[in-house]
Order: sequence, then C-alpha cells, then structure tokens
Amino acid sequence: MVKNQNSFTHIKIDSFDELLKNEKEILRRIDMTHNGGNLFLVHPFMLLADIDVELSEQVRAEITHYEPHLLTLSAAPYHALKESKEYQTTRFHIHGLFKKGSK
Repeated sequence: MVKNQNSFTHIKIDSFDELLKNEKEILRRIDMTHNGGNLFLVHPFMLLADIDVELSEQVRAEITHYEPHLLTLSAAPYHALKESKEYQTTRFHIHGLFKKGSK
C-alpha cells in the first residue's frame, strides 16, 4: 500500500466492525500525532482523515446517528490546534474510538 506524507498506510473503513478491528492501529496513530488526542476531541473525522483513515459514508452515518453533535463541529478550532506547535497544557490520551449504539 502507498503511504501518505505522514508515513501512515491508508486504511479504508467500510463498516463499524472494520473500525473496531483497526481500532488499535488508529489509536496508535492518534497517539503519534502532535496533540492527537486533543485533535480527536475537537473534530474526530478531520483527524481520522489526517492520519489516513477513510470512513465510508455508511460508517460516518452510523457514528453520527448515535453522536449527532459530531455533525455540527467547526473546522476552525481543529485547524488552529493543528497549526499550533505548542503542546497543550491538558493532553488527552484516547483509549477507544466510538461506541456503537451509545444512546
């Protein structure tokens, strides 16, 4: 597989089960990314794209069905944090992605 500029191999996720199967690798990538946990909390879909994880529309729809607030996230805070060279005072370490049926 071809690697992107971040040296991550592209992962295409077509089902929630595939997301769970790849969770360990995705969490590793988040941890390797500068302010990765914080970026995930600010806009998880943008971070996943940045670490070369492609979610199908079906998977995105399933996630947002249970987490509708993700549909209203702004890109501006994500870009500001991503461009920051500073580590955040409070750093988040992500131990799991999305919970299926979380309502």
